[in-house]
Amino acid sequence: MITDEYAGRDGASQSLADANPRADAVVSVGNANEIIELPACAKIIGSIKTAEIIAGGFDGALNQDGSIRVEIQAITGSTNELGFSKLRGVGF
Repeated sequence: MITDEYAGRDGASQSLADANPRADAVVSVGNANEIIELPACAKIIGSIKTAEIIAGGFDGALNQDGSIRVEIQAITGSTNELGFSKLRGVGF
């Protein structure tokens, strides 16, 4: 099974709700609740306040210097189990 997790911001919570006795391996593509800090941007399109209400955002996510402290799930697709395919990125 390839899956993302929601193990809490500290990674200590039970992350998967289900289990199957036939499953013999699990590959984690990340804890969507992990806190990251994104640097301030020179140009913003839209409202910066969205960072406090999107999935992964919270009150106080915006820092005085313009950086944003959010759960990694605020970056759409950052923990994505679709890595199980023949699709590949080139030039990374």
